[in-house]
Amino acid sequence: MARSKTGKANKENNGKNKEKLRDRKQAIKAEKAAAKKQKKAAAKAERTAFAENLLHNGITLKDRYDFPLLVMILIMSIFGMAMVFSAGYYSTINSTDPDPFYYLKRQGFYIVSGWVLMMIFANFNYHNYRKISNAIIGVSIGLLILVLLVGINTGGATRWLGYGSLRITPSEISKLAVIIFTSVYVSENPEAVKTSKGLGVLVLILAVHFALIVKQPNLSTAIVIAAIIVALMMVAGMNLILLVVPVLLGVAGYFYIMTFQKDSHWYVRLTSFLDPFADSQGDGYQVSQGLIALGNGGLKGLGFGKSMTKNLYLPEPQNDFILAVIGEELGYIGFLVLMAAYMFMLFRLIKIALEAKDSLGFYLATGVAVMLGLQVIINVAVVTASMPATGITLPFISYGGTSMWSFMAAMGIALNVSRSGTAARKAKRKKQKITAAAETAEALS
Repeated sequence: MARSKTGKANKENNGKNKEKLRDRKQAIKAEKAAAKKQKKAAAKAERTAFAENLLHNGITLKDRYDFPLLVMILIMSIFGMAMVFSAGYYSTINSTDPDPFYYLKRQGFYIVSGWVLMMIFANFNYHNYRKISNAIIGVSIGLLILVLLVGINTGGATRWLGYGSLRITPSEISKLAVIIFTSVYVSENPEAVKTSKGLGVLVLILAVHFALIVKQPNLSTAIVIAAIIVALMMVAGMNLILLVVPVLLGVAGYFYIMTFQKDSHWYVRLTSFLDPFADSQGDGYQVSQGLIALGNGGLKGLGFGKSMTKNLYLPEPQNDFILAVIGEELGYIGFLVLMAAYMFMLFRLIKIALEAKDSLGFYLATGVAVMLGLQVIINVAVVTASMPATGITLPFISYGGTSMWSFMAAMGIALNVSRSGTAARKAKRKKQKITAAAETAEALS
């Protein structure tokens, strides 16, 4: 009896011990599961933090903007500064206050400030132009009127506002103004450009700008501005029949000048380029010197800094005729490389326009492309005596503040469009890849 009670007590004790052991095992298992779960949560948090950090820091300047265009702008800016230094060197050391680095320092300032301006425009949402386009075009017209009233006259032309060496060229600002205004107008009124009545506003803006700039006189800039407006109207769907009247008026004006205005400034402009050497000491002097410089350069050029024509033969070689110095020092090969660089920039601008996320972005980028391409064509045509000589800068290369700032601002507008279009899609794809990588890592763990 006593033995049976003892056995029963041992069984109860063994059962209790087993139960305690089982509970202990379950507790240990629960602790291990909790620790594993905590470890897994910590790992997930670490991976999430890593992915977020990579996402934040991984979308770099290369992804935000059209990086190839940005690099090309930098290359052109540096090349332009070097050529301005070379072209203007001789004239500065022979001035009353010699400073061989005069143009280099000033052009360097224009480039640095231009880059600041470009980045401001690149980070300014181009959709905001819808609110201020009317004010922008009003300021443009106001500045052009102010030039005719109180502008600075140099060499028979009144194109500048300012005092002393501090000057701006309002017509350069007008290029940007018409790009912005016309782009906003055609994007908000897509059907208006298909009728003559709807185009009345743009025709008025074109006529006012053209008349005020020709009055300075500055025919080349007037042509660029008119071409920007017409080009944007054309890509917006304008009926080409509407161009017949202005073309006929232009032809009639040409024949009127050639027939009845032979003593006028415009007759000289329209005829002197046909044979600049016929009056090589007069109206054809600058063009003839430019052609001589290009001829001296030949295929390979004389070498950087070795131009002879810039040595007081070619007037203001660092300005509109800097292409002649480039051709003389770097030759036909250097000239072709420069033209290839411009073609690459145009390709990038067209790509930005085609990949813009809306019509306003498309028109803005298209306007910038027209502005760049046409100005290069006109400058090359003037230097090579293919059209009447008139003052127009070579983009990013010629010396000058307002021209550099206007082109930098224009590139900023295009970069902002790219940021909203192509670059935005790249950043989105990159974000998707990073998110997918984080999810895969989580699944494997």
